[in-house]
Amino acid sequence: MTWFRHLGIAILAAVGIASAAHAQERFDYEVREEMFRAFGGNEAALKSAMATIEAKLKEQPDHAEALVWRGAARNWIAGRALQAGDTTAARAMTVEGMADMDRALALEPSNIGVLVPRAAVLLAVARNQRDGARMRELAGQSAANFETALALRQNAFDRLGQHNRGEYLSGLAESWALAGNKETAEGYLRRILAELPDSVYAERATAKLANWDDRRPLNCQSCH
Repeated sequence: MTWFRHLGIAILAAVGIASAAHAQERFDYEVREEMFRAFGGNEAALKSAMATIEAKLKEQPDHAEALVWRGAARNWIAGRALQAGDTTAARAMTVEGMADMDRALALEPSNIGVLVPRAAVLLAVARNQRDGARMRELAGQSAANFETALALRQNAFDRLGQHNRGEYLSGLAESWALAGNKETAEGYLRRILAELPDSVYAERATAKLANWDDRRPLNCQSCH
């Protein structure tokens, strides 16, 4: 699977684990179906989703969830450009996408609908960094966002489904591992084994504990 394809899956998985987070009007409902099709290669769906996002931002320039979705989409577009060999376009789109996600976080730092998509994108991008320092930086930001989201959901965490809990815990384990914090990563891997036994998440956690050089993704194990 190409890395930008996995980025698309990671973004959409993030929708699921953020879904029970807040009762107010959910912006992702307006774009997620089109994004599913877009990340599968449907250009018309991508244009439609981006048009919806831009319309929302024209109406509300500081709409944090619309910003984080635009940032996620721009990072996906950057990955596709990179895959096609257009490094200049990829670099420019990445800068714009990261700026969108950073602004979204600055606007609403306690909104799970911002925190989780941003964390998922940063983790997916970190996986494919050749620069070790940049990988650790992005993974550290991802871990911080996942930690904040988990803290916000802590009281209801045990009532979440296996998929949601698995995505939170595996995202934390992998992001901390890539950030260079093996001790914290191991804590989340062992928590997966204790709380999600006999699951695909436990299988990947077991493999990671047995071989820390195993760089296969830990999350998105039941997304596709």
